[in-house]
Amino acid sequence: MKRNRGFSLVELLVATAILSVVMVIALSFMMTGSRSFTKGSADSTVQKEAELTVNQIEDMIIDLNGGVSMNDDASKTELSMYHAEDDGSGTTIYSKSAVRWDKSDKNVYCSKWDVSYDASTGAFSDGAAEYADQLLAEHVTDFKVDLSDTLTTKAMDGTTKTIVKSVLVSVGYDDGTGVVDYATSPVITLRNRMLLSDNPSNIFDENKPAADTMKLHYSGAETGGSVVPIVDRVSEVTRGAGYNIYAKISTNNPGDVNDLVDWVIEETGTLSTIDASGYLTVGAYEANAYLTITASYKSNPNKKATGVVKVVGGGALKSLKSVHIDPVSLKAFAPQYRAIPVTEGFTQAEEDAIIYKWTVSVEKKGEGDNKELSDVVEPFADNNKILALIIKKEQDNFGRMLEITVEAHSNLTGETRTDRIKYRIDKSDSVDGDPSMERGKLEYGSTNFKMSDVSAPNHKYSFYFCDEYGNEITAYEHLKSYIELVPKSWDTYRFSFKEGLPMNQSYYVKVLCEYWGSYNPMEPEKRWTCERIHYIPAVQIYGKTCYNKNINVYNPFTFEYTVVGYWENAWANSNPPVYVYDIVDFAYSAPDGVTVTPEIVQTVTQGDDKPIWARGEWRCSTDDSSLKSQIEFKSLTIRVSAKGEPGINALVTIIFE
Repeated sequence: MKRNRGFSLVELLVATAILSVVMVIALSFMMTGSRSFTKGSADSTVQKEAELTVNQIEDMIIDLNGGVSMNDDASKTELSMYHAEDDGSGTTIYSKSAVRWDKSDKNVYCSKWDVSYDASTGAFSDGAAEYADQLLAEHVTDFKVDLSDTLTTKAMDGTTKTIVKSVLVSVGYDDGTGVVDYATSPVITLRNRMLLSDNPSNIFDENKPAADTMKLHYSGAETGGSVVPIVDRVSEVTRGAGYNIYAKISTNNPGDVNDLVDWVIEETGTLSTIDASGYLTVGAYEANAYLTITASYKSNPNKKATGVVKVVGGGALKSLKSVHIDPVSLKAFAPQYRAIPVTEGFTQAEEDAIIYKWTVSVEKKGEGDNKELSDVVEPFADNNKILALIIKKEQDNFGRMLEITVEAHSNLTGETRTDRIKYRIDKSDSVDGDPSMERGKLEYGSTNFKMSDVSAPNHKYSFYFCDEYGNEITAYEHLKSYIELVPKSWDTYRFSFKEGLPMNQSYYVKVLCEYWGSYNPMEPEKRWTCERIHYIPAVQIYGKTCYNKNINVYNPFTFEYTVVGYWENAWANSNPPVYVYDIVDFAYSAPDGVTVTPEIVQTVTQGDDKPIWARGEWRCSTDDSSLKSQIEFKSLTIRVSAKGEPGINALVTIIFE
């Protein structure tokens, strides 16, 4: 019989010792993990508090519009901030805020006070506290604000001031190891101008409603004269003359501050200039009746003064008002354009002296397309009134778009004007240079176009309105009734217009032609297709200033204007006329009771490249030659309009010398 036997005392003691060691090791791990978790949790809390502190300070700084300063000593680091805002009733409220890190208790506090302003003395002082020493953060071991990103500039009183451009805030905490970690803000770019200063009198000086207001004055003529204030639309300056403009401030600082301001003439296209010192040169042919001059402080552009002067005197006004590109011919590989200047007061010689500069650029087909202009277009004269292009007939050029720009400059007035258009190269080669986007013409007769060199007994034509790439525009279907397309022979068709097609816009019309058949019964029938895009320009009328010399009531007067578009000059002599003439302004002197009325009696077409010439005569209320001899003509302005389209018009002015 086998006897059961338990653990011996020695075995039990050994087992207990081993278990104790294991338990001690396990407990050690548990305590270490607990301490690590507790520390990590504490670190995370402190870090979050530090980041929250940084964000709160960032919110306080970003909208400041006054000033900021730092004070760092043995007991504290303090950031002071000043701000001004309108309370909604027109009253400015000033305030001061502070963020202070106490180096002894490791806490960050914030405070805010009103800043009082005494208008009688111009003095600022701290007022009642809205709140003081509110706890912002605990356990802070370091607090830094970087104000080094600054700009130094002169202020309105001539003193130098430092403007803070951006701020960087960091808050440090100790993770228990003696190593300081930081929560740092992004660079705070200020929304408003802010001075680096702790003096509210200095900070708010340019915002306070003081009597120290800037106004503009001028010295009169270039040679001198008393300094007088610029009064809105009363002070007069003469074309071609120069003036010293002064920006002056009143009682507190009676001197001028020209070196502290930037000058600008507000009108666009002005021929007058003003330099950095305030010297105004009025253009000899300044077309503006008034010039608006503004001086704004370099240190604070929101503070400015404006004056308006009236422009008087000088000779007749002259201006290069605009330039326009007119397509003379739009053949597929040889387009031609002319520049049409629109001038005011120019003589023919002055208009002929306008300088033209043409620029052509190639539209890229996509990424990696390295085609240069020289790969597409043969060398051309870029300084003529007429631009003639020869396009290289290479496969890669077909279908490309060219952008064409003309720049017109007048040395007489110093003005430069530009215009630009686009031209699409035909999408396929053609031996005879088939026209693509051919310029449309409106004529009583017919305009015949050669479609192809292919000879075939049968042919069929169709057409539709499209965009510049040939894509159909169905919304223009109703306009097809104004176009006449009639086959003339196997290789030509007539393309013309009926009166009624709206003139105030341009169009593209795609013509499709299908040929088929065979001259030899033994050969199979062949088929060919051809297409062409016609460009129909909008109708535009351009006027000009003309000069008539030695004119009296017995002499006719003449003037010129230009019409471009599908109308062109073809209907100039039609009956009834397609141009409407209205007298807009007529200046003359005559004896009492004598009236004179101008009347247009004849227009003559001079060809596509020349203006339309018109002739008028005078209708006088008296036949008395002695009274007629006393009539003196000064100027006549005529509005030339397209029939049925009064919005398409131009003014023609005749100056009688």
